[in-house]
Amino acid sequence: MPSHSTVEKSALGLPPRLDAWIGDAPLYEHSGLSGAQTLLIDRGAGAYLKIAPCGTLARAALLQRYWAGRALSAELLMYLSEDRDYLVTAPVPGRDGTAEEYLARPERLCDVFGAELRQLHDMDFSDCPVDQLGELLARAPGAAFEQWLLDDLRPFIGGASAEKAASEIRAGQGLLRRDALIHGDYCLPNIMLDGWNRTGFIDVAEGGIGDRHWDIVWGLWTIHHNLKKTEYGERFLDAYGRDAVDKDRLRICALLAAME
Repeated sequence: MPSHSTVEKSALGLPPRLDAWIGDAPLYEHSGLSGAQTLLIDRGAGAYLKIAPCGTLARAALLQRYWAGRALSAELLMYLSEDRDYLVTAPVPGRDGTAEEYLARPERLCDVFGAELRQLHDMDFSDCPVDQLGELLARAPGAAFEQWLLDDLRPFIGGASAEKAASEIRAGQGLLRRDALIHGDYCLPNIMLDGWNRTGFIDVAEGGIGDRHWDIVWGLWTIHHNLKKTEYGERFLDAYGRDAVDKDRLRICALLAAME
């Protein structure tokens, strides 16, 4: 039985089609940091329902279909855009990268985490419908920046100042490339593993065609956040492959990642 608090379906005001699909299945609160309300639907193998303002999950639905079609993530079971947006996905089997069994073996976790990202980035992405890099750069002018993230990444990008980030991005953004299908939020909670084998990725709504260093930045950050030692970030880079890591592009992507 899920440990999260139960949610009364009648209080949600769901569209009739979705209401009928859920039926009498229990609902449990499962919201994270995305801003959308997320519920676990306890029927069959389970399913996840996200609820957000109207129109805001269209991109997520588009990418979920794309990733599922490439056997990289779970099936999109339903997307409705009515009074609000409703997105229902199947679960990805396994446990995420923050499960204790994986954190207890940090060297192996870094090896798998880096190798799986390189495998993703080496895939053909020519049919991806979303230009993540273009969207990212369109948001950059005038943005405010989080110094704490730059401080966390300092061992890998050098010292960086939030006050100077915007001007540095303007000067260096021409270095960035559309060279990979990126996850967009490549953190340990978003990779699912079963016995150290990757079963899929979750929370793929921030992905698309972009610069591979965006994912590398977030990979380094999540290792710092969860494992606390710089040498694990270095091991992650070794597993990914230093041949594909450019320090200047990594720095610009880190500055962009620090945008509020």
